[in-house]
Amino acid sequence: MKKVKWAEITVNGRKYRPEVQEGLTLLRYLRDSLHLYGAKNGCGRGQCGACTVIVNGKARQACVVKMIHLQGAVIQTIEGLAADGRLHPLQTAFIKAGAIQCGFCTPGMILAAKALLDATPNPSPEEIKSALRFNLCRCTGYVAILRAVELAAAVLRGDRKFAPDPQGGVGVSVVRKDAVAKATGFPLYTDDMSFPNLLFGKILYSQYPYAEIRSIDTSEARKHPGVGLVITAKDIPGRKTFGLLNPNQQVLAEERVLYIGDSLAVVFAETEEEAAAARDLIKVEYKPLRGIYSLEDALQENAPVLHEKGRIVGHTKVRRGDVVRGFAQADVIVEEDYTVPSVEHAYLEPECALAKVEEDGTLTVWSGNQGSQPYREMIAKTLALAIEKVRVIGNPAGGAFGGKEEPTVQIHCALGAYATGRPVKITMTREESIRVSTKRHAERLHYKLGARKDGKLVAFEADVLADTGAYDSVGAPVVFRSGVVTAGPYTIPNVKTDSRGFYTNHPPGGAFRGFGSTQVAFAAEVHMDILARKLGIDPFELRMRNALETGKQTITGQTLGPGVGLRKSLEAVRQALAREKGRFRPGPGGKIGVGIACAYKNVGIGSGKKDKAGAAIELGADGRLVLKIEAAEIGQGCGTIMAQIACEATGIPFERFEPICNDTGVTPVGAVTTASRETYISGNAVFHAAKDLVTKLYFRLQKFYGINRENASFDEQGIKDLQTGLEIPWSALARKLADEGETLRSEYEYISPATVPLPDDCLPKDGDGPEKFQIHFAYCFATHGAIIEVEESTGRVKVLKIIAAHDCGRAINPQMFKGQIEGGVGMGLGYALSEEFVLKGGRVVTDTLNKLNLPKITDAPEIEVIAIEEEDPGGPFGAKGIGELPVNPVAPAVVNAIFDAVGVRITSLPANPEKVLAALRLRGKGQAGS
Repeated sequence: MKKVKWAEITVNGRKYRPEVQEGLTLLRYLRDSLHLYGAKNGCGRGQCGACTVIVNGKARQACVVKMIHLQGAVIQTIEGLAADGRLHPLQTAFIKAGAIQCGFCTPGMILAAKALLDATPNPSPEEIKSALRFNLCRCTGYVAILRAVELAAAVLRGDRKFAPDPQGGVGVSVVRKDAVAKATGFPLYTDDMSFPNLLFGKILYSQYPYAEIRSIDTSEARKHPGVGLVITAKDIPGRKTFGLLNPNQQVLAEERVLYIGDSLAVVFAETEEEAAAARDLIKVEYKPLRGIYSLEDALQENAPVLHEKGRIVGHTKVRRGDVVRGFAQADVIVEEDYTVPSVEHAYLEPECALAKVEEDGTLTVWSGNQGSQPYREMIAKTLALAIEKVRVIGNPAGGAFGGKEEPTVQIHCALGAYATGRPVKITMTREESIRVSTKRHAERLHYKLGARKDGKLVAFEADVLADTGAYDSVGAPVVFRSGVVTAGPYTIPNVKTDSRGFYTNHPPGGAFRGFGSTQVAFAAEVHMDILARKLGIDPFELRMRNALETGKQTITGQTLGPGVGLRKSLEAVRQALAREKGRFRPGPGGKIGVGIACAYKNVGIGSGKKDKAGAAIELGADGRLVLKIEAAEIGQGCGTIMAQIACEATGIPFERFEPICNDTGVTPVGAVTTASRETYISGNAVFHAAKDLVTKLYFRLQKFYGINRENASFDEQGIKDLQTGLEIPWSALARKLADEGETLRSEYEYISPATVPLPDDCLPKDGDGPEKFQIHFAYCFATHGAIIEVEESTGRVKVLKIIAAHDCGRAINPQMFKGQIEGGVGMGLGYALSEEFVLKGGRVVTDTLNKLNLPKITDAPEIEVIAIEEEDPGGPFGAKGIGELPVNPVAPAVVNAIFDAVGVRITSLPANPEKVLAALRLRGKGQAGS
């Protein structure tokens, strides 16, 4: 392509006179030529805003701005925002307001906000939303970002000053350990990394969702300029399949493709463009086959069999009491069908891997993931290597939400590096990510619920069908989760439920925030609302009369111990809604509605599986206490939480702890970051390691300096003897230990309380101990209230406010607790009203971020978060978990509010304007629904 040279441009105050190709984008120039990695490539289409920079005073998406149009331009990136080593007030505000989670969107958000504040020093909330409407965030729910921009504007005007950073351990909103790096655009993510002599990989994906492979011809691709290697399945030295639980997914397809995201070949070349061009030269001959493209297709007797073990992935049966007798005792029975869609994770960082063979022959793979140890095992098996010869380093992930539990490009990248001996990088495009990655399971649910006149639930029956896609992924556990919490957080004496997953020729259904509990929470809570209306009982009161509490049994027969805050969450939301009464007024043609919903979610893996994690703490040569855990940093702030627990357990300042996460070369084994388990499991490991460390520290202080425990005081600088005034810097202690040939180190492996598999009969008999039914060691609980407005002429639903009361046990970091709730609410609103991953005949229709209808900042409602701290006696300082549950009550609360507003019942998500308007038209014909 022709190169063009023109007048100089200015980037962050420095002048450049580049010579560039005509089609080169500003984003590629910044990242590849200037090595400014703050602008992120989230989509390449100008749809996510992660690459936002300021050009001539205006916020622009660098991925769609061509360099050819920038002659004489003045450009500012996040790297140029801090002046004289001081953060810009916007950066500080984002840090202090808790507006940073995964951080991938943060530089773009900050720069879009700066362009606004430069022109409008005192913006209204609506002006802030308008300015940031092109910038997506999948983590925060946007409300913390709004708070941050308002704070920064006030500081810049001189109306406010920043408060000092909070100090302390558990229960304090300390600043996240990674906040400054993310606010300044530091190169944290895998695609920000590089090595000399790097090869780039591009993967050939299937043209068909289900077909036989007759031949793969790579001859032309191998001849293409710059190509160093082309691999197919025959080049794999070890196991040719992978999977987190059941390795039945193909690394490279050889005989059949089972979905549109199956890979067939990988090309490695000197540039990404050469790799892509060569990949497109590969010729594949297919024989298309009749596929399974819906649950209806899967239920047909003559449906194709995709795997040897049959058509079903997991069948969970809950049997409790006698449902026939139970329904006979019911005064009211409600029965309904529900459907919920497949949903794309839409984390803003597309998948990327970087692999390199070290001098000692070890293969190192860098990637944002949710568990480096499982990745290590899968890579080692594919390459037929001893596991000790593979190291996987989990970089911070730009969002994950369950979608980065399993590999996409990591194994392919490792194959290329090992075969060529050169470093290799593979970065997915947004379209490839959407095509290949796992999704939230679409489900079809049939519910039947019976109650007495007084509202007491007596019988429940449900049939749940899940689309688990072409491969297992974690389909069986998701089906299990849908099964065991099907009825919601209520005690019911007679239960019969069946939950089944079916293979289809769709992308694999995998882990997604909520993990099977989200789907059934929608059906259960809408069903409870229908029942309340039929009984003439207040929705709060119906739930109160049946709510799980200490001493009550779940539908699986588990008797709950202490730490059940469901009733308190209900009461908190009831009071909060009462305060809001009359505050919101509808616009012309609009009606206000209020709805509520409850939910609960397990903490930890449970089900009889051994759930454990390790933690290690050691004093480094520089005096830092290095805290090592396998928990993955995916935006939730696990390193910060663990440092707070260590601080509280030892009395050593939080700032002194330096977390290292998810690196198989240095961190103890700790399993996948999933199931809202890290605060409880890894937190307990850190607590015990910290207690052991401080005991060893006191021993050394007495041994070396004669300082008694009761006289030792710790601060950021070091240790002080309160009796003598002696002060010992942390680094001096480290040197003393080294001189004595000693170390200060502690390691602990925590194993969770015992759990059991789901019993065949979930009704305890006389003599049965509670341990026989403990399928999980802890649960978290929530109630949400939704205030919405429905525009009857269009069917448009505007969410005005969500009140979210959550029992998390103990909020280790209240601000981060709030951020997790707000982010979950934002994701839940997408599930409720707009999001759907659409396929047609197994081919992706919603193949861009815009088509996925993700919530934007303009959709963000008020969110009020209420902490219900019912401490769990087994959790670290009483904490349980919070990451997943906030998504679950949102959709049913919103849908129940729609009925309250306009009298139509939506039973199929998303409740988009088309569905609501269709329901309103049926209401006009006398078919209003429940």
